[in-house]
Amino acid sequence: MSTRSTVTARPHDFPLAVAHAAVLVIDMQCDFLDPDGGCPRLLQVSPETLAGVREIIPRIAYLLSWARSHGLTVIYTREASRPDLSDLSDSKRLRYENAGYPVGTSGPLGRLLVRGERGCAVIPELAPQQGDLEWDKPAQSAFIGTDLEASLRARGIIDLLLTGVTTQCCVLATYRHAADLGFFPLLLEDCCAAFDPHEHDAAIRVITSEGGAVGWVTTSDQLWRATLENDFDE
Repeated sequence: MSTRSTVTARPHDFPLAVAHAAVLVIDMQCDFLDPDGGCPRLLQVSPETLAGVREIIPRIAYLLSWARSHGLTVIYTREASRPDLSDLSDSKRLRYENAGYPVGTSGPLGRLLVRGERGCAVIPELAPQQGDLEWDKPAQSAFIGTDLEASLRARGIIDLLLTGVTTQCCVLATYRHAADLGFFPLLLEDCCAAFDPHEHDAAIRVITSEGGAVGWVTTSDQLWRATLENDFDE
């Protein structure tokens, strides 16, 4: 049985097994984080608001450097449908139309949330490296339409450190799906963001609600404290 170490978290401490952990970078795509990306453009996100969302980029970059130095698996997801939109459900099509950013809408970075388009790519600051895993997902949860679960189990991964955008949408969907599958998800709240900070805060409240029945939330600072206090290379 792998050694678990304690990370201070809310509403309860999190038992982290770094030898069986992975970092999940959810949808840090140009379509969400570039000023010309489909979502900021169609939703008319202000430069100030987008800059606030982008504040998580250096923190995630530092986390990835730490993770790779400790041999953790790094996993990227991209919210992306096939070019013919054959994997776009009628429900998601309508929901995204109602939200004001229909999947497949053309723009400066290509068709919104479509595989192979420039907007679908991970932002350059967090570009995947050799050995990282990458998944295109047609739904909000990273476990829908992918082999992510099988890949995690094949690698003996139990714990998932979740980062990315947007907190209340794809991050929360993936978090809850991971928990229901029996993984130990830990949300790093300072490495996640939403266009509306109130929606980010609401997602955090959901995860910490009902005394811990949903899960755990912490910050990258608390993760660093735990790693400094323990030897994870044993």
